[in-house]
Amino acid sequence: MIFIGGIHGVGKTSLCKDVAKQYEIPHFSASKLISNEKEEIYSHNKLIPDIELNQDFLSNSLNRLTVNGWFLLDGHFCLLNQSSEITRIPLTTFSKLSPTSIIVLADLVSSIQERFSQRDGYKFNSILLEAFQTAEIEYAREISNSLNIPLFVAQSGDIKSIHVFIDRIMQ
Repeated sequence: MIFIGGIHGVGKTSLCKDVAKQYEIPHFSASKLISNEKEEIYSHNKLIPDIELNQDFLSNSLNRLTVNGWFLLDGHFCLLNQSSEITRIPLTTFSKLSPTSIIVLADLVSSIQERFSQRDGYKFNSILLEAFQTAEIEYAREISNSLNIPLFVAQSGDIKSIHVFIDRIMQ
């Protein structure tokens, strides 16, 4: 599994669609797997209750998947809880997921805000988004070091460098 991380609105879904098509591998969204496992309708709400409990739903869902070979899982290292506080997903979750590598997508806060505005009609506070993105990248580095797996921090739209990283991982 290649874990594709990044904050909401950074472009993970677009990147994963490109990579999945290019490498002919499946792509799963952690949020959608959790929603399916909980038998809830997928929501675009970015303030998440029960962050730790949701990770159990993710693990259960992934255990039922039958995937042979490489696949992508897009998700987060940090989330915003219901009080809009940046909250780390437990390290144990990533230990259970056992990704072989991590790609973290980053972008200009103004670009992320624009995506949110177009997609969800919502404008996030730029200071919160900046702190959120910084926390996401820092924690991804910690996870990478803890699990001793490769990490690539990529700028949204830098598809060529992402492909070079994936080529090295998949060899």
